[in-house]
Amino acid sequence: MPVMILFWISLIIGLVYLAIQIWQLITLQRYRLSYLPEPEEWPEISILIAARNEEDNIKQCLDSLLEMDYPADKIHIICGNDQSNDNTGLILAEYAVKYPHIKAIEIQDDNSGLKAKARVMAQLEAFAKGEFYLITDADIRVKPQWAKFMVRSMEKETGVCSGTTVVKGNGAWGKMQEMDWAYFMGMLNIISYNGVPATAVGNNMVVRGEAYHQVGGYKGIQFSITEDYKLYSEICKKGWKWKNIMQKEVTAYSAPVFGIGTLLHQRKRWLSGGRELPWYWWLLFGVFGLFYFLIPALIFIQPITGLIIWTMKWALQTILIAGIYRLIDEPKPGLFNFLVYEIFITANTIFTAIFALLPLKTNWKNRHY
Repeated sequence: MPVMILFWISLIIGLVYLAIQIWQLITLQRYRLSYLPEPEEWPEISILIAARNEEDNIKQCLDSLLEMDYPADKIHIICGNDQSNDNTGLILAEYAVKYPHIKAIEIQDDNSGLKAKARVMAQLEAFAKGEFYLITDADIRVKPQWAKFMVRSMEKETGVCSGTTVVKGNGAWGKMQEMDWAYFMGMLNIISYNGVPATAVGNNMVVRGEAYHQVGGYKGIQFSITEDYKLYSEICKKGWKWKNIMQKEVTAYSAPVFGIGTLLHQRKRWLSGGRELPWYWWLLFGVFGLFYFLIPALIFIQPITGLIIWTMKWALQTILIAGIYRLIDEPKPGLFNFLVYEIFITANTIFTAIFALLPLKTNWKNRHY
């Protein structure tokens, strides 16, 4: 009897997973975006960047921002050095001297109760100007059209919008993270496209200044280890509309994390902050996570049924990821990469689930939460 119960539970989870994938593919086929026309005069914007121990990435980030086609006299690039232990602060200071629209701020301890990026953003907002605040990270490289298309995505009722970020790195480890981010970005956009609030990607987002100040900015929200989702959700609660967009012009590139331990801490951080997500997100996470625990059991009980479900899952997943790459105009991975990615996502899901349950603090950028 217990074996039959396990069989039916595993079969149901497998079929629900496949149904979700089919729904994702249908949505992807009808995915269309619209932008506001180019204004006669571009609005003033501020770009906020939190940087901690980013000496290997910050130059590429700033150089990509300087190469944007947005009018330079309308841009304020405000960088916060979050008590780095490397040369991040020196590099920011050099750029601030060389380029008048770049400002480097040394982040100080305070009694706000905020930590990490939330504290940085709260201190940077005092220097922010303009109609829109674009938020990115120090390990991000944007495209020349990024700011213009992010601004053009903000209809009058939209308070927050998130672009698409993928990892770009060398070797198989970087490629697996790239595909993993693309898969997650696709899921995020598909859910949002169906009219369901999702979340924002904190390294690639734009917030309307009015909406930001209406919720009190990062100072006015309770501290969260995933501070960007907290800001997103508070803006949505005020009645503002949200958008997630997946297109080549708003695709940004992130540096990969190095090492399995760092990857696990990153994912644990996401899951810890994800406790505040709505129930339907956790239902989705539950189905996705249980698949990798229960379908192996199904293969053991009914090998043919289990293998058919897993093969169908891999095929649908491959088509979905290929479609996402097409939308963001990135070179599609080869068949071998798709096969290796199945091993990666299986191992990553299982180890992340186990690691998240361990009574360990999250270590991120040499800080523990």
